[in-house]
Amino acid sequence: MESRKMAAVASRDTVLGLKLAGVGTTVIAEGKEAVDEVMKLAKSKKFNLIIAEESITKYANQSELILINTSTDPLIVLIPSAGEEEGESIEVLAKRILGVDISKFGL
Repeated sequence: MESRKMAAVASRDTVLGLKLAGVGTTVIAEGKEAVDEVMKLAKSKKFNLIIAEESITKYANQSELILINTSTDPLIVLIPSAGEEEGESIEVLAKRILGVDISKFGL
């Protein structure tokens, strides 16, 4: 089986933290440039997981948003952007990625 890796596209501070956490491939980018980098990494088929800041959704067109929100190979996970107070809840994230409503489990 082919081994694929994780990648991250985010602001400088976020990339630094993700590198320290062991993410090997990182790209410092924001705005439309970050969207373009996520699309390039996704199309390369070299990664199982791409981590990006959720602020990129403001700069993505409709087809890019569809890919970001529905891709499972690679899985694209959006994390809260630095300086933003609240991101996607765990319940919404699980529903979007796994298709499971975890609020029904009483967790």
